[in-house]
Amino acid sequence: MKTCAVCGERFHETAEATDPAAEMGAFLAREVYADAGRLCLKCLANRGRLALMYMREFD
Repeated sequence: MKTCAVCGERFHETAEATDPAAEMGAFLAREVYADAGRLCLKCLANRGRLALMYMREFD
């Protein structure tokens, strides 16, 4: 179990993202923010949802 760097919740680092927003958040964590493995699925989904709405360079 790890602690999320954003919200502080405990999460399993082996959990797989199945939600498209969480998958986008995981992509951003790897490629843009370099914090892969440090965020829970909820925070990844929130990041991905915001990116899908506002980061037009990823359309």
